[in-house]
Amino acid sequence: MSVQPQILKQSELLNRLVLDRHTTEEVGRVAQLWLDPQAHRVVGFTCKSGLLGGKKQSFTWRQIYTIGTDSILVSTLQDTTVSDQGEPLESRIGHEVWTDAGNKVGKLVDYIFEPKSGAVINYLYASNGWGVMDGIYLLAPAAISSVGSKRLIVLTAAVQNSQKYTEGVNERISQAAEFIREDYQKTLKHMETVKQDMPHFAENLKDQAQSATDKIKERFSEVKMPFHKESQSDSKGSDKTSD
Repeated sequence: MSVQPQILKQSELLNRLVLDRHTTEEVGRVAQLWLDPQAHRVVGFTCKSGLLGGKKQSFTWRQIYTIGTDSILVSTLQDTTVSDQGEPLESRIGHEVWTDAGNKVGKLVDYIFEPKSGAVINYLYASNGWGVMDGIYLLAPAAISSVGSKRLIVLTAAVQNSQKYTEGVNERISQAAEFIREDYQKTLKHMETVKQDMPHFAENLKDQAQSATDKIKERFSEVKMPFHKESQSDSKGSDKTSD
């Protein structure tokens, strides 16, 4: 059996291919995971197949042979399915999250669980009911005091001390804007510094050019001097000859 991942998110399994371990035939794709909210455990899932996903088949978590990166292998030889045990449990995704003080704090959007046993490690909820706009937070199963058909109630202290799982869109936009603003301010300061240094830079350049010119003239004079002396000597020699 291949090594399974240590933890998974519910959303990571949705639409994953389901294969029969013995026949290798395609069974369908995962449509929904079934969660026992009292035990905080995944107990099964339903997969869809056929035209427009019209055919459905449910499996218990015990029927999973392994969970791979690209597919889930199941054993169809077992007779027990979720439907044999009565109506499947709901997924609880989308349930409103309320505190025991009567405040709505968001909605359940996902959960992290251990694949082998199906035990939920943490639920994920979006704060303030605005999707991921204000961030996704962790919610421990022990913090949930009661669960209904549309909402769940959690301990206020647990929400106040919630650990952030991911940053929301608003925060990312705010951070990006702050980075751009800081970068812009640094650019302006740099340009101002360059502008202030321009007169000094031009003056230094002028001094360097003048110094180079003086050195060239001095060098030219040194080179010209021997030729001047030699010319004078030749002139004196010619005068003597004519005498």
